[in-house]
Amino acid sequence: MGLFCALLWCPLAAKAFPTETIRFDENLKQQQLYPKLHYQITDAELAVEDIVFEPERAHAFLTVMAPNQVFHVNPGAVWFIARLHYQGQRATKLVLDYNFPSADLVEFYTFDRQSHELHKINRAGTNLPFSERQLSSRSYAVELTFKAGQELDVLVKVQDGAVVQSHFTLIQPDKFYQQQLTSNLFDGILLGLLLLMAAYNILLYLNIREQLYLYFAGFFLFFTLVISILNGAGFALLWPEYPEVNPAIFYVAVGACLACLSLSTSTMLNQNPSWWLWLNLLWSGLLLFSPLYIDFNQRLNLLLLVLGMVMGSNLVQVMRHTFSGKPRARTFSLSWLLFFAASLVLLLSQLGYLSDSRLWQYLLVASVVCNMALMSYGLAQRMQLATELTTQAHQQAINSLKQYYDIYHNAVEGMFTTTMHGQLIAANRALLNILGYQELSQMEIDVKRFGMAKYYANPDDRTHMVRQLQHSNNKSFELRGLRSDGSPFWALMSARLAHDANGEAFIHGSVIDITEQKVSHEQLAYLASHDPLTGLYNRHHFATLAQQAWQRLQVEKHTSAILYIDIDQFKLVNSTCNHSAGDALLLQISDQLKRALGQSGILARLGGDEFAVLLPGKTAQEAFAVAYNLLEVVKEFRFFWQDSLFSISVSIGMTEITFDDLSAEQTIKKADSACFVAKEKGRNRIHLFHPDDAELQKQQAEIQWVQILQRALEHDSFVLYMQPIQAIQHRDTVANYELLLRLRSDDNTIIAPGNFLSSAERYGLMPQIDRWVIRNYFRWLAQHPQHLDVLGHCSINLSGASLIDPLFKAYVLALFEEYKIPARFICFEITESMAILNLQNTLDFIHHFRSLGCQFALDDFGSGFSSYGYLKNFPVDYIKIDGNFVRDLLTDKFDRAIVNSIHDVAAAMGIKTVAEYVESTEILLELRKMGVDYAQGYGIAKPKPLSDL
Repeated sequence: MGLFCALLWCPLAAKAFPTETIRFDENLKQQQLYPKLHYQITDAELAVEDIVFEPERAHAFLTVMAPNQVFHVNPGAVWFIARLHYQGQRATKLVLDYNFPSADLVEFYTFDRQSHELHKINRAGTNLPFSERQLSSRSYAVELTFKAGQELDVLVKVQDGAVVQSHFTLIQPDKFYQQQLTSNLFDGILLGLLLLMAAYNILLYLNIREQLYLYFAGFFLFFTLVISILNGAGFALLWPEYPEVNPAIFYVAVGACLACLSLSTSTMLNQNPSWWLWLNLLWSGLLLFSPLYIDFNQRLNLLLLVLGMVMGSNLVQVMRHTFSGKPRARTFSLSWLLFFAASLVLLLSQLGYLSDSRLWQYLLVASVVCNMALMSYGLAQRMQLATELTTQAHQQAINSLKQYYDIYHNAVEGMFTTTMHGQLIAANRALLNILGYQELSQMEIDVKRFGMAKYYANPDDRTHMVRQLQHSNNKSFELRGLRSDGSPFWALMSARLAHDANGEAFIHGSVIDITEQKVSHEQLAYLASHDPLTGLYNRHHFATLAQQAWQRLQVEKHTSAILYIDIDQFKLVNSTCNHSAGDALLLQISDQLKRALGQSGILARLGGDEFAVLLPGKTAQEAFAVAYNLLEVVKEFRFFWQDSLFSISVSIGMTEITFDDLSAEQTIKKADSACFVAKEKGRNRIHLFHPDDAELQKQQAEIQWVQILQRALEHDSFVLYMQPIQAIQHRDTVANYELLLRLRSDDNTIIAPGNFLSSAERYGLMPQIDRWVIRNYFRWLAQHPQHLDVLGHCSINLSGASLIDPLFKAYVLALFEEYKIPARFICFEITESMAILNLQNTLDFIHHFRSLGCQFALDDFGSGFSSYGYLKNFPVDYIKIDGNFVRDLLTDKFDRAIVNSIHDVAAAMGIKTVAEYVESTEILLELRKMGVDYAQGYGIAKPKPLSDL
């Protein structure tokens, strides 16, 4: 395997192979083979017989020129030869020790020059199991037996992917084993110190929880592994029978060691992750995973490059901070500079420039001891700092308690502390005011007599709260409470379970009086689902109930029916009398229908003179009986208004909710279509929806609109109009307007959208129309860039079908990029009902384009009046108040209250309001008084072609 070092290959002068012989007798203790050691570099496949018996090879040996000479031979081999002459009188044994633990392959041979016998003594290396070594030593050692006067040539073949060293020693066995014991002891102490440092830093990390010590522990652990690989201890002790581990483990250990070194350096110097740290981690990662993707022969070059880059950059950082004036940096620098020095000496010794291989080990031991001392000193400083911080924290806690006392007794919300059994411990002034007490002593007397349950309208509420706190520790909830005089109020209570030093449990709580908000919320919640005139369910809530019935059909197969009811004479009453008469008629008709229905169905007013009935669990035949009864009840009813008498009738469309319906809204449309047929047939009748009904075929005319719209999309027959949106609280210097759509017929007549949009919605053309509008408006802006100087924002309506179109968002984004339109000039309008029905798609669209700078408006707000529960989920910039509430706000107190309520809620949420259908100056003035921000309608300006701007 490769060595932890850099390699320099310098050709050395050599002379021809001499006949020098190493002569010794039985008194030899220890002797190096240098300078009578010779070598030659050959192919790795060359056999020993070729070396010994071919004269050309035998005379190709050169003299080793230095005791620590190294050779770069990859992929070849180095053959060493020494000629030994034993001059003793009796046989003896000596050990030949080759101290190069990381060599890939070492083969020992002897050649008796007298008998010409060639023997293979041993074949070992890091590529072979450790057990194949003749002597169990981390170096490569073999025993040589000499007869009296014997002459032996010792040949050693060495292969390594990096360098080959030339340090051979002939030594007596006892002295060899003594040296091995000393070396093992010294290396064990060194590795033990490094492991001790790793364990020490792990303990520091577990105690202090600072990542620096975890990085230190990692560095020492992997550095220990590197040293054990270099001195052979890792192979000998950890994986002796798995030599295949050796080629990769060294590079993994060095890469991990360098990564931990860089992390610890950056953390110790209090640096945020910087480019040099990320670069060092990248280099370290490349080395760590190099066994997976780099050939063994190229791995050494990568090792040298990574070592130079990482060690050099860390050394620069350490040196720079050594002179920064930070005591912690200086302490750190002194300890790590010793490691850098030891690493440098290790590098030079492996290169062969230092003959004493123990020098770097001594430096490592010194650096470890010094590092432990400096870290202990740093830990003592940290503990002293921690003591000072603790003292400061105690003083801050005292100050905080004083502040808490002031806050507690001067808080706006009521605060209290009680025992689990309801005995009062503390209460602030705000709580006394909420409960109607003048002094705390008065409350304490009442609590002693009745307990805290006295202040709950339902005493069981407190018992329930205590049980919940025992399971969840804290709880927030609304409750109905009682004041000291017994008067009720609504409160928002937050409670938390705590324990004192003795383990006794008690309850901390806060109380906010929300009586006014609760009453307002209940009123708004009622209006959100009910028609303000008749008190019946409104259209949105009815659609929700119908959708639930449709879902029950899909899951439980329970059928339901819907009746769509239209008053036949409503317009006559309105035109003959006035709107007040119409309202009175609606009230009386709704009463008649409610009495006739009883509990058999759910009645709702959809708007205007239209009602609907949901009949859960009824078939069309059963629903017909109910519809007939309603028809007869209304027929017998007479409406009196002043001196006028009116006979009233209704037309009823009826349909079942079926599996073929895509949604409840489609079912309602089917019932509406059937009602339309009933009116067309003469009114005062019931019509059951059937897709093949001849009368219903009349509605196929809408399909003609679809064809017209498709041609308009192909030939750009649409025309863009605009209607100004005027700021009414201040003078606006920019132009705000809503983009409107018109259709130019073949005879150049301009057709209003009311004639074709319903067909487009029904037949799925709205996404294409929305695309046409946005694309053509963006193109117009790009052609008139000067318009952007006076443009505030342009409101563009989006249909619900576009919001659920998975490709629409990407299409709009592409238009922004194509025409380079600044997003801040565009405000997308989404109707309230579509936003709620497509909640998730709407939110995804809003969040995406709002992040680009677009604005959003919630259109027709209040039409269902279910919006308050959803409004806080919609991050919109404008609310456009439904014109049905604006048109009559001067005469209708309910409309006025609704407009006021919508504006107040929007203002509280930081949302601007826009009133639609502003058709007179009087309405405009009233809206200004209410604080509404913008107005739009014929009273401001009529729509006009965009091209007129």
